Amino acid sequence: MSKSKRLMELMMAVNRKRSFTVKELASEFNVSPRTILRDLQELS
Repeated sequence: MSKSKRLMELMMAVNRKRSFTVKELASEFNVSPRTILRDLQELS
């Protein structure tokens, strides 16, 4: 999955869920927790 597609999907997932963990998102997107943290920081 390309980074831009992952960021769009991540944005939608975060908006859809009320609560989530970095581990859950990392598992869902098949990336490391550190990648999710970087992506979330980029989206903020």
